[in-house]
Amino acid sequence: MVNKQRRVHFAGFALAILGIVMLSVTVVAGDKGKAVHPDLSEQEMLVGCADCHREATPEIEKQWYDSLHGIAMVKCYQCHGTYGDFFVTPSRQNCATCHNNMLEKCPKDKPCWECHVPHSFKEKK
Repeated sequence: MVNKQRRVHFAGFALAILGIVMLSVTVVAGDKGKAVHPDLSEQEMLVGCADCHREATPEIEKQWYDSLHGIAMVKCYQCHGTYGDFFVTPSRQNCATCHNNMLEKCPKDKPCWECHVPHSFKEKK
């Protein structure tokens, strides 16, 4: 009975350590804005981001769809990259591709989304 309790305690301890390691890896990756997109088959890669995210993250897809970027049909990969080089948080350089003139007017020490809500891009009041 004592051996069984030790194994249960050891298993719990091992799972706790694994959880801490996984969390730390996620936090480090999140600090850089880099994320790993779930693996997709070649067929799934042919599906537009919005088509899949309409079900996977409907609130984000709706924000994009109703935004000026959605209306203009700016595609997700244009800001966030593709499956191989995906970024949750695009860099200022990604924004500069289309908005270089606006970036010259903005504070250099702040990312765009500190003044504009992601996807809707309405100025904060």
